[in-house]
Amino acid sequence: MNLSVRGLSVAYRRNRALANVSFELKTGGLLLVLGPNGAGKSTLVRALAGAVPVEDGAVLFDGRDVTAMPAHRRVGAGVALVPEGRGVLAGLTVRENLELGWHGAPRASRGPREAEFERVIALFPILAERYALDCRALSGGEMQMLAIARALLARPSLLLLDEPSLGLAPRMVKRVYDALGQLNAEGLTTVLVEQKAVPLRRPADITLVLQRGSVISRSENATLTSDQLAELYLSAHRESA
Repeated sequence: MNLSVRGLSVAYRRNRALANVSFELKTGGLLLVLGPNGAGKSTLVRALAGAVPVEDGAVLFDGRDVTAMPAHRRVGAGVALVPEGRGVLAGLTVRENLELGWHGAPRASRGPREAEFERVIALFPILAERYALDCRALSGGEMQMLAIARALLARPSLLLLDEPSLGLAPRMVKRVYDALGQLNAEGLTTVLVEQKAVPLRRPADITLVLQRGSVISRSENATLTSDQLAELYLSAHRESA
């Protein structure tokens, strides 16, 4: 899915959360959005998913203006959001969480249930060993894998992920990012939101760094180190002080 964002701005009451953000991401592209807490990262992916109203600007999918399209229709258009905090349902097993994802997928895109479960579990084999467990028994990394697997049951063409590495041990971050790299290599357009540098398989097509809702840095096909990112944050803080 080609994703075009033009001058996107979002406000919560009188507080501007996102200001004039623009980018063009081709089908199969990878956008990495970095920034500290409160930078507007979550607001951006929620706006792309249709979960928050847009104050100004436009969002286009394959040239179609979807700025006013509600969230449930964007799911039907091929958009899946994995929110911060993962959103798996406590008290339900891994399988039951997947069943909810399968039932929530658009009828036109979902295949036979068991075949679809096998498809997403093949990406995260550890879930097969946890199939009958209450998801509260999973590690943080396993919960993140479950959240991504559930989102993939909708067969999205645009995957939005809000801080998928949050709270994970380094080895689990690598496992999650290996799977995300595979999905992107297979042609899934991907938008990743993180606070820190992460182990991408390849440099992101576009990297945006946000601070207080505005883009303070933009780079293409480049990898930002943790030190470079920290310097950007500090520079932006000095300029605003």
